[in-house]
Amino acid sequence: MAAGAIAPVSPDAGPGYLSWPLLVLLAVVPAGIAFAAARSGRHGLAAGLVTGLAALAPGRLVLDLQFLVNGSKTIRPELYLPDRLLDRSGVGIGFWLLIAGHLLTLVAGIVAAQVVRERNEIAGGDDQRRWRLIIPLLAVVAAVGLLMTPVLSDDPFLLARSAFDGPGLALAGYLLLAGALPVAAVLGISAGSDGVARGTLGGIVAAVLAVAVPTLVAGLAVSGLEVSTGAYLAVVPMVLVLVLTPLATPQQTEAERTDLAGEARVPGLTIWRTLTALLALLTGIAAAIGAYAPQLNNSTDSPARLQLLIAAILVVLPVPFLLSRRTAPFARGVLAVLWAGVVLAGTAVLSTAITASEATGLGGLGGEISYHLGAGAVFTAIALGLAGLAALAAVITGVVERDDTGTEGPRSPVLIPAGIAAVLAIATFGTPVFTAHDYATPGLWSDFDTPSWGLLVAVLVVLGTLGLSLRSRPGAAAAGLAGAALLLALHVAEIPLVSSAFSGAQPGAGFWLGLAAVVAAVIAAGTAVAGAKK
Repeated sequence: MAAGAIAPVSPDAGPGYLSWPLLVLLAVVPAGIAFAAARSGRHGLAAGLVTGLAALAPGRLVLDLQFLVNGSKTIRPELYLPDRLLDRSGVGIGFWLLIAGHLLTLVAGIVAAQVVRERNEIAGGDDQRRWRLIIPLLAVVAAVGLLMTPVLSDDPFLLARSAFDGPGLALAGYLLLAGALPVAAVLGISAGSDGVARGTLGGIVAAVLAVAVPTLVAGLAVSGLEVSTGAYLAVVPMVLVLVLTPLATPQQTEAERTDLAGEARVPGLTIWRTLTALLALLTGIAAAIGAYAPQLNNSTDSPARLQLLIAAILVVLPVPFLLSRRTAPFARGVLAVLWAGVVLAGTAVLSTAITASEATGLGGLGGEISYHLGAGAVFTAIALGLAGLAALAAVITGVVERDDTGTEGPRSPVLIPAGIAAVLAIATFGTPVFTAHDYATPGLWSDFDTPSWGLLVAVLVVLGTLGLSLRSRPGAAAAGLAGAALLLALHVAEIPLVSSAFSGAQPGAGFWLGLAAVVAAVIAAGTAVAGAKK
């Protein structure tokens, strides 16, 4: 990584400032700390640090691959700042060294993960760590900062834009970074070994700073560039995490380590439930903002904005129940399905901005760029990412719940109603809920468009939930089936919420099939509840 920072990444453009000393420092310091920790016998700290760096390596790797696809569209002034208009550019030896560095980091992370697992098994776990909720929240803030414009630019040869306005490969890299960051923070603060916890948090801080600090410095040092809000949001929370890490992970005494030896524990159920609730709340807030904020600079509204608002409300409803020990299992089961409602409605809302961008010549094809994404499109995209993280957290929480309570017990007698609901779900998501004049409704089998991805996610989640209900205990099955019924109802609600924006809209086959699917899912949930009472 240090060598890649010194060698040129492209023969067509060089760094915008003397950045290699900073880049070498950001690459060498974490590696040096890990090496020193390993030499001194603090293997948990060393392994955690490498694992934290490796957790964000895939995102950094994909982000750097943009140099290979089209370096002229990168926003990396510390490595590449053209002084003329370039359609494309080649790559130099520095690029290949950076890619090799990321791959080696991944390999080292795989090896270190085994050490991390062993250290955590020896140490046990600590559910009473201080700041255990603050650090993941700071990671979420930093993740949002990474998705924003990294630097402001008046330079005509550097078009500064957010991740969502940029090329697809760079967007994928930023999304990987933003998605991995909170998850790695939670796993770090939940680690059984204090050394592993400190190392993991230090590793993710080092990885984020390696991405964000160089652009922040570019905003201060390069003429025509200014520091963006996104750079501050990425750097400042990570500095706070670095400060809070020693306070959150006090070193255990030798006696405590001896007492905990041999106990293998997963991170506490309480912290997973709290994290799931936090992610669901953030998802709902982002989705609500995305529903009513302008999609483009001309304040374009989406016909699906009311549906997204209802999806935001539904995903927030289980949050207070997740914080109660008695109601948390049911609320988690419902949330494990309802997150797909944000994806279902969010993709429909985003299609407005995407369609407009195609019509105005995105990237200069067809003329001057005459738009930019509004806050609505940005927050809707953020809500989609947060919804995925909430789903992941809900699934992990379910695994921890089953570890605590076991898997023994009767199964739900819901085969017939669940089977009927599955057939009806495929039919309703595959046919239009409403039809209108001169409007081709996006679907799964024809007119596949941006909203079709939401339909695909929703039908897969519903089918997965119905399938799992056959093997689940009655209480868990009832929760998932209730969530499936609500998700189907949200889809059917396109008639009052969306169709009013279209002239001559009439209920389609999907509406009636959807109503039948909702009824079947409710009957299945009721059957599961009856089984739970026996």
